[in-house]
Amino acid sequence: MISPTADEFLACVHEIIVTRVGKLASSLIDLDVSRMMPGKMLRSRLAGRLIEGIPGADDWSDAAQLSAAIELAHTASLCHDDVIDNAEVRRGLPSLWRVTGASGAVLIGDILLCEAIELVMGTDGGRYLTKFLAKLKEVITAEAKGELMLRGTILDESTCLELARGKTGPLFAFVAGVCGREDRDLEMALEEAGYLIGTAYQLADDLLDRIGDENIAGKTLGTDQRRGKFTLAREERDVLHSKVHRLCESAVHQLAGWAQAEDAISRYLVEDIQPLFQQLLNQDLIVWEDSLT
Repeated sequence: MISPTADEFLACVHEIIVTRVGKLASSLIDLDVSRMMPGKMLRSRLAGRLIEGIPGADDWSDAAQLSAAIELAHTASLCHDDVIDNAEVRRGLPSLWRVTGASGAVLIGDILLCEAIELVMGTDGGRYLTKFLAKLKEVITAEAKGELMLRGTILDESTCLELARGKTGPLFAFVAGVCGREDRDLEMALEEAGYLIGTAYQLADDLLDRIGDENIAGKTLGTDQRRGKFTLAREERDVLHSKVHRLCESAVHQLAGWAQAEDAISRYLVEDIQPLFQQLLNQDLIVWEDSLT
């Protein structure tokens, strides 16, 4: 099997999700499939860059299946988050709960999560299931801690970073680590790079929630402040930009011993993440500056 380009890999992941969600929508409820489809697919894009850039990707079908599972799990979390935050808009449309009711959105999120687990169980004899569930638990635990223990509390920087890492890092880490294949050292380095990129993304998303334009973002903003959630977005903008840049820089440096992986991560930050940040925040946010060859 020839290693695909990042775009080809993403198309394969998308097709897996379309098949899964299409069957779900037709059997469960007369609902527009697009409401249950992933958006920017940033986690799968990371896997695609790595599959494209690291030699030896003879069999990448497992990575595609696992990336699809991560996208379904992420979409499930958004179904739940919009209910929790009372967010009315998602991807430029009324949030799912506004169409199905809060209970319907929660149940659909649960079913999407089951679909994700089923995909992982069916990949390479369920080899990745334990790690997948551990990453999901990290995300849910961070969300629960922020909601049940820390809401309404002024937090220090280390706690904010810990929450950001836990909320968003694990799913990036999972798809990145999968691309390390049988090289345990590379797998661990890729996982940590994924955590760092996810943390940086969460900080930028927190800033978007505070200063962004809902028409550009396509989702309800300002929910953190309204619900008493303290984030680093309250810092000076230049200070936050510097933190995001340092996290992304550290992500690249995790792969210093693997030139192809390092280049793939750099390309992902420059070509996929950085333009998105700049578009959504309507400002220059340099996450990584490197001469890509």
